Amino acid sequence: MSFSRVSLFTTASLALFLSSPASAQDVPDEDEQEAADAGSIIVTATRVRQGGAQDIKHFRSVSLDGDFLPPTSSLTLEGLLGEHDLTLPSTGDCTQLFCISSHAMEASLPGREQDAYFVGLGFDSAIDADAYRAEPVSLIAVVDRSGSMSGSPLERVKEGLNSALKQLRPGDRMGIVIYGSETVVHLPVTDVDGNEAAIRQAIATIESNGSTAMEAGLELGYKTAVEELKQSRGKTRLMLFTDENPNVGNTSAEGFMGQATRGSRMGIGLTTIGVGVHFDGALASRVSSVRGGNLFFLDDEDDAAKLFDTEFYNMVSEVAHDVAITIDPAEGYKVTGVFGVPDGLMSEADDGLVTVTIGSAFLSSNGGGIYFSLGKDAEREFLPARELGQTSPAQIAVSYTDALSGQSHTDSDGVGGVAKAPERLRAAHLLVDQYLTLSSALGDYHQKGERKSVFHRLDALSQRIAAADVEGFENEAELVDSLKGRAAYLAGYAGELPREMRHFGVVGTWRVLRHRGVDDIGRGDRVEITKDNEFITYREGRYGDGDEIFQYFEVNEKRLHIEDTDLVLRYTFNGDRMRLSDGREGSEILLERIESEDS
Repeated sequence: MSFSRVSLFTTASLALFLSSPASAQDVPDEDEQEAADAGSIIVTATRVRQGGAQDIKHFRSVSLDGDFLPPTSSLTLEGLLGEHDLTLPSTGDCTQLFCISSHAMEASLPGREQDAYFVGLGFDSAIDADAYRAEPVSLIAVVDRSGSMSGSPLERVKEGLNSALKQLRPGDRMGIVIYGSETVVHLPVTDVDGNEAAIRQAIATIESNGSTAMEAGLELGYKTAVEELKQSRGKTRLMLFTDENPNVGNTSAEGFMGQATRGSRMGIGLTTIGVGVHFDGALASRVSSVRGGNLFFLDDEDDAAKLFDTEFYNMVSEVAHDVAITIDPAEGYKVTGVFGVPDGLMSEADDGLVTVTIGSAFLSSNGGGIYFSLGKDAEREFLPARELGQTSPAQIAVSYTDALSGQSHTDSDGVGGVAKAPERLRAAHLLVDQYLTLSSALGDYHQKGERKSVFHRLDALSQRIAAADVEGFENEAELVDSLKGRAAYLAGYAGELPREMRHFGVVGTWRVLRHRGVDDIGRGDRVEITKDNEFITYREGRYGDGDEIFQYFEVNEKRLHIEDTDLVLRYTFNGDRMRLSDGREGSEILLERIESEDS
């Protein structure tokens, strides 16, 4: 196939075809031709998306299983977009390393009346993806083993390490650095072939201990990776497993971002794998947005296997670096919003040009891109907006560095005129709507205590998702409907908690009215049940001794289990009273609410 420059854009879409990858072949050899004749695809349009956050699994986990209405610290638009394949159609096959296809539609984002048009710039590539993924990998895992990682988080980490090891092949290498109060090389970088059992044993012996010296952990990780550059047969990459809650050394995002950027310049990328309910998604999103970085989250058991089975060789395969996209809006218009990259990666010039910088682009199962909105320029405040019709809404200039050759390339062209929007652009528009609505509504709940307006905004969003003619929004409908149900309860529009939140009725501070068959509790004692699964008994009753009994509990829709005991109690409510009972053993506690964490 030929890689000469061709013009393949119409008024409806644009494709910027940049340089070909060094590994691509103009003419297939005999083996490749035989494979092609047999029906195998040698080179196809390959999905590509930007680095940074790739999902909002942490936000979903705390939304569906955590708080009544969760904070938005781990909700990112980049992650939300990353969970969907948003590949935009082009007028022809993408035949180059890095392609951009653009489409425009009329904007209708609630609360953003200034937006007239919504434009999508989708990413694509046509490298030989199998050959690109086949390049050997030296993987240095940097594992947070601090106290906050004990239990389930560390189990997720071990599942992730074993899943990564399962993907590695002859020629690949693996090492492990662990950090807590001390930072050590737990497993020197070694060939995977013939050493799988030893590597699995090293994974199994990682234990939780100490504080969270993430700066020191990354420092030793990068030092190990630099030494490995001499031995590596291909790509070298750090994979950081953490709940992203550093408390020792330099804990600033800027410090970690500097480490990651310097590492990338030396040829060492950074994939962050987040774990744990206390995961600091805001910090992780910033760190992963730099050159060579991407971010994923592991929530439930088997998440690691699902992620690494589909994305391991994508997440370590960088296609382009330092991608700069400059948007020059048509006369009479200005850029009113950019969606899909963190704020720190955008700049605006005095002449209205907006430049978006993307640290890296990776192979991915989901096609990515960025999106921007256009509105009437201030100079036309008292004039009608110019009708664009088939006129280009904006001119786009692109520059980037080939991740394989290190060569720089540039190109420019115009966005096609406004036409019927393809489904994936309408999906992106709806995801931006979802993100903006959730951010504003949940922010107003936590910062201003608003309840009724929050419900109405979530209800309207739920209706827009239900009415949209786009596929693949089942998870979004579930998320928004769940939050809407809770908002209805908090606003007084629903008399009962939604079923999936019924267990939150146990949260609060209670007074013991009576009990039987239960030790270490008495009438008049105070019991505090927290959202962090703490069950604290304060001995304040007639026979109390002033002690505090601290325990943990687990709860589902019907029963509460106090850990380290045999007590599994069914809970029922009657007004401000809660009854905990075990009919078989005759154990019972009757409690009266004296304070609620959500009152």
